[in-house]
Amino acid sequence: MKTIALIDPLWNGHHPTYFKLFSKTLLEMGHQVMAFCIKPTELSTWLTNYCPQPNKLFHTFQIQPASSQFLVRRFSSTLTAIKRWQYANAVIQNASSKLKKSPDLVFFPFLDAYLPPYLLAPYILDQIFPYTWSGIYFQPRHLRIKQRLSPIRRGLLTPHTVFKASHCQTVAVLDEGTAEKLQSKINKTVIPFPDITDESLPDLSFSIVSQIQEKACGRKIVSLLGSLSKRKGLLLLLEVAQKLIKEEYFFVFAGYLDQSNFRPEELNKIKYLTNLNLPNCFFYFKRIPHESQLNALIEICDILFAVYKDFPCSSNFLTKAAVFKKPVIASNAFCMGERVKKFSLGLTIDQESVLQCINAIHRISNDSDFNGNEIQLDFDKYTCLHSIKNLQLAFQSILDTI
Repeated sequence: MKTIALIDPLWNGHHPTYFKLFSKTLLEMGHQVMAFCIKPTELSTWLTNYCPQPNKLFHTFQIQPASSQFLVRRFSSTLTAIKRWQYANAVIQNASSKLKKSPDLVFFPFLDAYLPPYLLAPYILDQIFPYTWSGIYFQPRHLRIKQRLSPIRRGLLTPHTVFKASHCQTVAVLDEGTAEKLQSKINKTVIPFPDITDESLPDLSFSIVSQIQEKACGRKIVSLLGSLSKRKGLLLLLEVAQKLIKEEYFFVFAGYLDQSNFRPEELNKIKYLTNLNLPNCFFYFKRIPHESQLNALIEICDILFAVYKDFPCSSNFLTKAAVFKKPVIASNAFCMGERVKKFSLGLTIDQESVLQCINAIHRISNDSDFNGNEIQLDFDKYTCLHSIKNLQLAFQSILDTI
């Protein structure tokens, strides 16, 4: 039995889901868990409902949310990340003194929040944070997209230096396509982790489910769900919906509208279209409160839209699609495009092509691919690969190194 500390200073989007499932998985593997998160009561309540046995090996601790506290723009991210390491050390030390037990491993479900650029000396981090640690590097974008910087600036901005700290044993990634590249750069084991998801039964009593079904009137439902940001391809699907207004399709846009990365004219267009009461569109620009409610929206749709713009990383919406056996339209590039093609999860298109998107909707609706052949969807292999069982194996690979 090992003692593992989980710590994440964020609690939005995928963060609560991952933290809950990681806690549950480690407990079921027989380990003691020290959980540091923003909402420990929510975590404990969830575990009471979903963990088969109450576990005396589980301890929760509340921490403050991550924030940027420095005004010097160039070094703000570096100073903020260092501050987070210092804070993580302080809360773990405090908890360890209470439990009379220090963690054998500190695991960061979202390492990206702790990766400072300009940190040239790994020993600095060893002094700040003396615990053995690992975690998931969610978005190693530079391993997929070539940086437009000079070699000197690339060296200064790379997070790889952090991984060379002596207390870092291993690093996990969700994008298996980056594992070998990262391992060659840091000379440490890089372990691909499954991109798991909450598979709870759909809550079909969620109020908007019946509204969508009523307004769809039997039309095929194409859905964009979750955080509705520019990178999720919102503008592309809006244009597609306008062009298909007379066809038998119904478009659902449900989730929190992140306005921060839209230009003013783009936001005006979104507001204009939502106010038109288009007969083939349903807009719900609020956070979907529970995973079971999100699962209900996936359950009632026919096609999941996942044409993310300039997004080279993994997304567990592909796992959602595979679990609920819903075909996907995704960008033909990077990690998601590779997976959709490899595992036959749907069709891929150029990320800005309205015509290709329309064609993909038509093809999937008629059970054919772009060549006119019958589409062969294979969700089971993908579901198995990104399962809790494989999460246990991935965690064991990390624990075997300590």
